[in-house]
Amino acid sequence: MNYLRTTLATDWTEGQAPEGMFVRLLKTFVPEANPGYDNKMHLIREWYLEFDTDENPWREIGLDARGAPVIAGPSNNDYGFWLDTNMKRDDFEGDPITQAEFEQKWTETGVSVPE
Repeated sequence: MNYLRTTLATDWTEGQAPEGMFVRLLKTFVPEANPGYDNKMHLIREWYLEFDTDENPWREIGLDARGAPVIAGPSNNDYGFWLDTNMKRDDFEGDPITQAEFEQKWTETGVSVPE
C-alpha cells in the first residue's frame, strides 16, 4: 500500500451538484453511491488516499481547510469519490504521506471499512 496527499478535485463550489428535474428523477430510481458526500464536496481542500497493491484507490479521506476529516470512504453508506473512478496511482499528483499519517486521520473519521 502507498499513501498520497492531493488537492485534486478540491475546487467544488457550494451547491455545485446539479439538481434539475432529471437528476431528481434519476436519484429516485438509481441509488446514489455516496449519499453522505452530498453538500460536503465544497468543503474539501485536500484528500488523503490509500492505494492497494494494484495501484487502485482503496480508501479516501476528504479534509477541510483546518485538516479535519469531512468525508471518508468506503463506508457502510458511501462507496467513495476516487474509488468510483478507474484512476490508478500514476494518474494522481500530490505528495506522499506515511501510513501512520493516513491511519491517524482515518481513525478521526470514525469510519470502519465495510466487510
